[in-house]
Amino acid sequence: MNKVFDKARIAASKVAQKFANVSVNRGKTTYPKAPKDLENLGIRWDYDGEVEENGTVYNKFQVQPNAGKVPSTIRDWRDKNGGTHAVMGVMYVKKGGSLEDVVVGWDKFEEEFKSS
Repeated sequence: MNKVFDKARIAASKVAQKFANVSVNRGKTTYPKAPKDLENLGIRWDYDGEVEENGTVYNKFQVQPNAGKVPSTIRDWRDKNGGTHAVMGVMYVKKGGSLEDVVVGWDKFEEEFKSS
């Protein structure tokens, strides 16, 4: 799973503005959208609205496994945890934030996922 998460962290960093300045409606996939990327990463980030914490607004994303041909570690998790609608965890990114905010959001998600 570490390999997949490392790849996902890099991919999210490359498109940081998609997470900081969301352009999709709630419930829709923010990233990735290309079939090749969906298969390659094995996960997707679905936008789940905004939340406010201590006066700061965050974009909330549900990290979910993709359907179809995906890395075996994601496929195994998906099969054991309810399929493609199972939520692996939540990632929060400061609205209008920076690359660093995306990395921090990913790292918190990954830490919570691994401790669950």
